[in-house]
Amino acid sequence: MTPTASPSTRRLQIVRVQDRENLWFLGDLIQPIITTEMTDGRFMMALTHSKAGSEPPLHEHDGEDEIFYILTGTIEFWSGDGHAVLGPGDCILMPKDVPHIFRVSPDAEATWLVMSAPGGLDDFFRAVSVPAGYPGPQQDWQMDEETEARLEAACRQFGITLIGPPGTLPGMADL
Repeated sequence: MTPTASPSTRRLQIVRVQDRENLWFLGDLIQPIITTEMTDGRFMMALTHSKAGSEPPLHEHDGEDEIFYILTGTIEFWSGDGHAVLGPGDCILMPKDVPHIFRVSPDAEATWLVMSAPGGLDDFFRAVSVPAGYPGPQQDWQMDEETEARLEAACRQFGITLIGPPGTLPGMADL
């Protein structure tokens, strides 16, 4: 369910937890909160709840900067030639046009806010995701051909370049 606002309250947006959309994106729960539609394309924010060890493929965004604000757990980030381990209360900016990847600690799940400016990342998540059956990471999720095809098509549509599979670090993609 995508929250909408009437014209008289267009500037003020309230999104209650029970109104959030629940999506499984590569096995992780994504809940768009402030959508691209709500901000006329300027910004988006979503809550992510990842399973231990979760990591996307090495990639870069052509159109938006990504900001991660860690709520629980520990996440390791690589961007260009930079590397950092973040925990609750830490924040990182992953600039557009710079290859990056992150990995949730293998010991515990993590939650964080992911934001993008401009918006659009929520539409990318929707293009790849399936509706979540419960509010948590998808148990026993594995990449399959159907999900891989949706991911590749959405990357082309939304200007995200896949550089290498999960586990490939920036600078190692050509090794």
